[in-house]
Amino acid sequence: MHMRTYEWEHDLLGRLFCAEEGDITVGVALDYGIRISYLSCNGSENLFFEQPSDMTELATPDGWRVRGGHRLWLAPEGKHDYYPDNDAVSVEVTEDGLLVKQGNDPWLQGEKEIEIRFLPENTLEIVHRVKNTASETRRVALWGVTSMAPGGTEYIPMAVRDGGSDPNHVFTTWDYTSLGDERATYARDLITLDHYPTGQKYKIGVGHPMGSVRYVNRGIVFEKLLDVKTGAAYTDGGVSFETFLCDYMVEVETLSPLMDIGAGESATYSEFWKLSKE
Repeated sequence: MHMRTYEWEHDLLGRLFCAEEGDITVGVALDYGIRISYLSCNGSENLFFEQPSDMTELATPDGWRVRGGHRLWLAPEGKHDYYPDNDAVSVEVTEDGLLVKQGNDPWLQGEKEIEIRFLPENTLEIVHRVKNTASETRRVALWGVTSMAPGGTEYIPMAVRDGGSDPNHVFTTWDYTSLGDERATYARDLITLDHYPTGQKYKIGVGHPMGSVRYVNRGIVFEKLLDVKTGAAYTDGGVSFETFLCDYMVEVETLSPLMDIGAGESATYSEFWKLSKE
């Protein structure tokens, strides 16, 4: 390992604690979050969405802002996910990456951690941890939400089989989603989403996509490798992957199986990112 770390004052994102290893640079916001706010490969622009400071969309009256980058939520979605996480976080340098910790979230009644681990072949493991600080057991899924920069194309491969009289896929939509959205192309083995502004939001969930999901933009392929647990219970109608489009960004989201987290106990869920040139 030849990881280099440093602090960087970004014009829009604020103070970032950065780590570089091989071709990859990651930056974690220090004054809000938890957010992995910056991701670059081979000197690319930031692959993540950066919310302008004067943007009133993608924000709540209570002060929560999407900001961009990667965040940790709990599903099913609710008010607890929109706590205004505007306080500083702590960052520790580990042997192979960074460990980011957020204090107790009073809306969630939980403490969040994200650990970033550099792996070979331009791959990152993103470890999500949540400690339940409530007094009762909670049944939730850990949810990795990554807000990507606009203008790219997302590829969601679907498993294909021959024969079978039972359904092969679970597919969910939200109340604002049109299956006739011009940005979406549906094939038997692939869903393709081209991002550009249309004034319409779009969100779908997929039960168990095949292998990985890719978002290609700015000359880089950002790939989330999927670790789906066959037979496990998933939220939102049984989906392990969701994606959301609006005029400003694309969100690439994975979900853990539903877990029962007892009072004072913690749950862990990892997703893997692989980056390469287009």
